[in-house]
Amino acid sequence: MRCLKARLAAVCCCFLIPALARAADDALPAADGISGREIYQRVLDNKLDTSYMEHRIVSTDPGGSIQNLYFWSRFKDLRTPDAAPAGAVISKTVMKFTAPYDKQDTAYLFIERKGEEDEGFHYSRKRTRVTRISPAKESIFGSDFSLDDLAVVRHIDDATYERLPDEALQGQTVWVIAVNHKPETDPTYKRSLLYVDKARNVPLRTRHWDDADVEVKQLDIPRERLEQFAGVWIPMEATMHDLSEKTQSVLHVDRVVANPVLDDTIFSPQKLPNLEKAASGAGADEQGR
Repeated sequence: MRCLKARLAAVCCCFLIPALARAADDALPAADGISGREIYQRVLDNKLDTSYMEHRIVSTDPGGSIQNLYFWSRFKDLRTPDAAPAGAVISKTVMKFTAPYDKQDTAYLFIERKGEEDEGFHYSRKRTRVTRISPAKESIFGSDFSLDDLAVVRHIDDATYERLPDEALQGQTVWVIAVNHKPETDPTYKRSLLYVDKARNVPLRTRHWDDADVEVKQLDIPRERLEQFAGVWIPMEATMHDLSEKTQSVLHVDRVVANPVLDDTIFSPQKLPNLEKAASGAGADEQGR
């Protein structure tokens, strides 16, 4: 199997975006008057402030071989309502793999910055030390998800947006927006197309194109697998298709703890060799359903 590429926003009000930004960004092909930028802001705002999650990735190659990976993640949204300067840290995510045995204790730290290349750090028992990585290029364990896919929140100013005509998907009429990622942010993809659920502000399908303008990935989220935690809709299942390799990986979320108190010191490269799992046994109330 191919190497895994090892990836998951909350405070600005989309109705406060200036009319000038709307006019410069995209046309409005529908009577609802909502621009592509405003729709994408709604997607970004559908994020918990902090979270602890337990995940499974099930990957399948063209020959039918299956690989299962288990890991947990902690996430912290650091965006503010005020305009952030270029280079400001806007989110942090730490992940630790727990199975299979040869992947145990492998850990990643992802630090996202506005308008600049993001930072990534990796630790494994084989290397015995923490190393710096490029999140957009890091490949790990054979999944079709990149670290960028799993961890990135993204800032509204890191791309431009175009509203396209609505389409039907999974029995719903969905918003369709074209997202053109700015080169200076060192994006994983050149451009993306999002099909966004109007009621839940979650992309039910996301298509990605590379620098050569070849469509390379497609992410599908079943609407019936969306669950609400603390007022936020979380996909409990998502399937990433690698269109060139003809492989797919299914990301399952088995547990969500919404908005836990997280000390910022856990998001440190020095902490990666000794990360501890969150306490078990959280009930539905703690999980924020």
